[in-house]
Amino acid sequence: MAEYFLCLDAEMFTERIRPALAAIWRQRSFEPCRPLCTELLPAAQDYTRRYHTGDEETLLAQVLRGVPFDRAYWRLLVGEVLLFAAVEIPEFPSNAETLCCLLAPEQHRSGTTPRERFAPIQQILCGSRDLTFGAAVYRPEQAGYNDAGDVARLAAYLAAINPEDWTIEHLQNLPDMTDDDERADELAFVREWFPVLVDLYRRTQAQRRVLVIESIF
Repeated sequence: MAEYFLCLDAEMFTERIRPALAAIWRQRSFEPCRPLCTELLPAAQDYTRRYHTGDEETLLAQVLRGVPFDRAYWRLLVGEVLLFAAVEIPEFPSNAETLCCLLAPEQHRSGTTPRERFAPIQQILCGSRDLTFGAAVYRPEQAGYNDAGDVARLAAYLAAINPEDWTIEHLQNLPDMTDDDERADELAFVREWFPVLVDLYRRTQAQRRVLVIESIF
């Protein structure tokens, strides 16, 4: 499973993307999203060319040709809109389990935690809230959302963490780590990548963006 961090302009997401996708679900018609699909079509075409995704037509393009509403299609369209509207999709290992073990040991030991009880690091890596469009929830438990207020709060939380305070003893409960050498390697790895996560939230706040985090199997 991989986590994708989709950075979107806050105003565009709040004022245009969210209302359009909510209206589709409410009206059971893709018609409310046609202007947005028209705007995003060049980005979709550029993406398919750049990443050689094949000859299959995007659902976004099919909407412009009048494809009828379908709930499964709605979910696919949400995914495409988020992908093609993203201004940045940073790639880095999130080290989710290790960071949770270090920064939220109680939640790590308890296993599955409902989103409303997420620790800050879980909110950072999975989203503080479900991604909703009106009455519809997009991929519950696999997609989350941090709005501008969440991003600012979590950026401040990350900035206050000193990775040098972490020790291999903090990783005793990490599964599949059988000795201190493995724990030391894992600690060095997560320390190397943690500043990238800190910088992502700092930049997202400074650039007035929101974050959608989606898990892809």
